[in-house]
Formats: sequence, C-alpha cells, structure tokens
Amino acid sequence: MISTSDVQNIRFNDSDPRQPRSVNLYFDHYKGEPVYRTVVYLANSGCEWSRKTGGCTMCGTKNSASQKAISDDEFFAQLDIVRQYVNKFNASLKSPVKTLHIYNDGFFFNDAEISQKVREVIYDLARSLKMEKLVVETNGLDIIRDNKTNDYLGKAVKLLGDTEFEITLGIESTNPLVRALYSKPDSVEDVKNSMETIRRKGAISKGYVLVKGPLLTEAEAYEDCVNTIRTLQQWSNGKRFRVEFQPVCLLPNTLHEYLMTLDHKDPYYWEPPLLSTLFRILHNFPTMGEDLYSALFAKTDEDSPWEFWQARPHDDRETTYKIYLKLVDYYLYRKFDSIESAFKLFNEELWKERKARVAPHSIEERVGVVKKLITLSRKRNLNLSDYLKTHLRIDGNFIDSCLKHIAQVSPE
Repeated sequence: MISTSDVQNIRFNDSDPRQPRSVNLYFDHYKGEPVYRTVVYLANSGCEWSRKTGGCTMCGTKNSASQKAISDDEFFAQLDIVRQYVNKFNASLKSPVKTLHIYNDGFFFNDAEISQKVREVIYDLARSLKMEKLVVETNGLDIIRDNKTNDYLGKAVKLLGDTEFEITLGIESTNPLVRALYSKPDSVEDVKNSMETIRRKGAISKGYVLVKGPLLTEAEAYEDCVNTIRTLQQWSNGKRFRVEFQPVCLLPNTLHEYLMTLDHKDPYYWEPPLLSTLFRILHNFPTMGEDLYSALFAKTDEDSPWEFWQARPHDDRETTYKIYLKLVDYYLYRKFDSIESAFKLFNEELWKERKARVAPHSIEERVGVVKKLITLSRKRNLNLSDYLKTHLRIDGNFIDSCLKHIAQVSPE
C-alpha cells in the first residue's frame, strides 16, 4: 500500500560538492500500480547552455549550480549518500522504492557536465538497488551528438539490463515560436530525431511539456500544451512515448519572475496556470493512462508546501485543496474518472475570464523582443531578469515598454 504521508524531502548543504542537493521519497505510478520513487538532485556545475548563454528564460536551475566543476570523486560521494538513503527508505516502507530519478540540473549525456565514469556508477547503483526504472534528463542535441560519436545511450541500455531506462527531454513545446520564447537550445527537428533514437536504442522516451511559460496567456498555454502532446502522438507512430506536463512555478532569475512584478492589468502580467487548466489538458487524452500526467510540485498533506496552489484564485481555499487532491489521486492511480469528477468542482467563470484574456502582440513580435533582450543582457553579462530589473522602465504594457527601450539603446 502506497501512502502519500510517507513523502520525505531531505536537503543537504548546498555548498558541499560531496553531498547531493536533496534526496526525496515520493510516490509514482508504474506498470499499472502506485509505487514509491526516489528523486535525487545532485550538486552540479549547471547546464552548459545556461553557463554559455544564460539558459532558458523559464528555467531556474542556474540558481543552484556550483561555481566550479564537480569532480568524479565528489559525484561518487554524493551517490554513496543516495544509496544510504534508498536503503533507509526501504527499511521503513511496506513496499520498496521501485524507480530512481537522478537529475544533475542539466544534460546527462553531456561530458562537460557529467563523465561516463559517473554515469556508469549511476547505472550500477540502479541495478544493485534493484530498481525497475532509472530516469534521467538530457536534450535533443546531446542525443544526436551521442548517436554519431560515443553511443553512451546504447551502452547504458546494455549495462542496465532489466532496469528500464527512461530518457526525459525538455521539449516544452513543439511550436518553434513558443520554444523561441523559452530560448531552447535544440530545434523541433532535433527533438523529433532524438526521440526516435531513444526508442530505437531500447530506452523509453519521455518529454517535459511546459504549461504557461512567460508571455503566454492561459488560452495560448492550454492550446499549445494540447497541440504539443498531439504532435508527440503523431511522431510516435503508435510506439510508446511518455509526457509529463509541468505547470510553471515561480523561480528566481527567470523571465516570469520579473513578469510577476508588473501591474495586474498589464496583459503580460504572469500568474501560474489554473489547476483546472491541468485537468482540461488531461481530459483531451483519455487513453494515455500512466504515460501522461501532470507534475505536482508539492506534497499532499495540508500543512506542507502545496501553497503554490492555495494562494491562487482557483476558488476558495477548501475547494482548491479538493481539486489538488483529485490531481494527486490521478497521479497515483491514473483513473480517468478522477479527471471527470474534478470538473464538478471547477470555477467555470474564472476559466472563462482567463480564456478571454488576449495578448496585444503576436507571438512573432514577442519572440523578436525576447531575442533582442537576451542579446542585450548577454552583452552586460546579466541574467535576463536582472537586466530587466535594472534597465527597463515600464511605460504602457511590458512588450511596448521593451520595444521603446530597445529602440533607445545605442548600438554597441
């Protein structure tokens, strides 16, 4: 029996490269049943894309990256701690942990971020702990590069043996314009080709799909997420693929962190997607079962950090919590009636009001502004959000203010 009350979040000293950032015990759904999973965030030097360019506009992993490279020995020490905690979890649980998620806040198959020696220790860890599944994150460019050079992925599948290998890609959207808003490093074609490569080499392909990144309205975000999942279905040609769609949460040093400081009447003021939006996305895909789910970003007991949702105007606090528990119920059991019953709780007027909001500039115009702002922020060695805080004066709405600022900046 899986209990949500068993959730644990163990944090470590962020400044110690011999300790992971956190080791977490969560629940999951795997092969038709609820299971426990361990989710590990390793201390790391950050994603190469972030170090070189400032990274994706909605990503906060830069906030936790070390200022120096992490050595293999330091990674090995972190993984020893992971082993200890998984064994500790298993000693107290009626059902053992079955899936292991190890994240380095970057690209798993990038040698500049994590070495092949460390990867092989991770595979050995998953096998020796008798995990049924190992989950990592990377990007399309690294899969394509690896396919032409080292074949780390193919070797990993062989080394893992009976342990299923799930490769998660930060797809976010299959719309090139939306991806440009997020400043993603790989193209749509890269993503498509990498998913085909992952499946061909015997691993499971999973994509993160973003719900309501910066500068998208609620209606645009809903439509983009649904269209992206449908596109991924078409690409799969009937083969298995998985999707975790993620409601964007507030993170420091991101574009949407800045957008939350705007006047609420500004059409580009950002607020998290409605809980009901997540269920409406799920409702479009009644047959995907455990291969489609929404990230929760919270525990489930009332006094733990599900406040991400409770402070938002989904409805009164009690109703919002009931809706949230319906999302947890679906996450645990993947029963479609959990979605249908949640619809009875929704504030339809709020959904209609959010859907009616329209951005006055086309996505093409918004993309053009973001690209120019990123160029300006890089020249000054600033994060985009820091650049906006120190250089932008709001005069009218956000995009019009940016256009005025860009026109006034002298070419360098």
